[in-house]
Amino acid sequence: MMKRTVAGGLLALAIASAGVSSAMAEDKVTLRLNFLLSGVHTIFYYGVEKGFYKDAGIDLQIGEGQGSARTVQAVATGGDTFGIADGGSVIAGATRGAPVKSVLGLLNTSPYAISFRADAGVNTIKDIEGKSVAASAGEASLALLPAIWKKNGIDPSKVKILNVDGPGKIIAVMQKRTDGTLAGLENQVVVLKSKGLEQKVFSFVELGVNTQGLTIIANSKQAETNQDLVKRFVAASIKSIEAAKADPDAAVAAAVKVKPTGDAKLLKDQLDVSLTLLASPADPSARLGKMSPADWQQTLDLMKEYQDIKTDMPADAFFTNAFIGN
Repeated sequence: MMKRTVAGGLLALAIASAGVSSAMAEDKVTLRLNFLLSGVHTIFYYGVEKGFYKDAGIDLQIGEGQGSARTVQAVATGGDTFGIADGGSVIAGATRGAPVKSVLGLLNTSPYAISFRADAGVNTIKDIEGKSVAASAGEASLALLPAIWKKNGIDPSKVKILNVDGPGKIIAVMQKRTDGTLAGLENQVVVLKSKGLEQKVFSFVELGVNTQGLTIIANSKQAETNQDLVKRFVAASIKSIEAAKADPDAAVAAAVKVKPTGDAKLLKDQLDVSLTLLASPADPSARLGKMSPADWQQTLDLMKEYQDIKTDMPADAFFTNAFIGN
């Protein structure tokens, strides 16, 4: 009887140990967002809830961010495994020596836009002359305004730029201290709409200036030495995007469970817009997550011309589609 008890105990211990080993086999991974919780970020909280990352052997922890530049720095130094950052910030960081590379295109259509109060009298972009636009120092779209002026025959000396902080842009427009503001289609445009403001919105894409939008970035060295992890993370993220497209409400609910202070309606409105920006205008039928070389080349060219980026690195040095699969 004692032998059976001991044998049974050993068997139970072996089973328990196998369970522990299985759990320990999951890679602990962090994803640093590009900013505070927004609609597009609900995709990843939903992926965690659905178990896509766990099924890929990944124990994922998601942390909010303080801008794409900070996220690039965090991934470059190894503080985070993966991050969300726009293409311009990836190029800016990589040309300064940060070992980062985009491995998945999230928003392949640029979300940058200029939003005007409907009563400001801006019916075509040419009407911007004589008007004011709120902007925050350092925001990526501000540096691209000269390209907008050039593409659309606008005299920049006739456009007043009102320098305010991020949250102040919304207030300035609402209080009529400015005619319009630099905005994200999936961000400030949605927020202003939620506040009841009627707007006339011009996207940078329709104005002839598309740049690579949000991407998933990895440390370049890790992308070389731990390709399996990157491939599993990318695959789980694509599943998460597909699931959020199929049920946006569930994606928002998953995020609000983790972040109860989140405004579910605002997040849903932001996510709905974000889902329209997944594909690149240069290659709208491409596989989900695949990035267009043309978008990266245009982003690099614009940054060289307008943002004082000096580099001999080719556009394909900043991204790879190798982990996306066929």
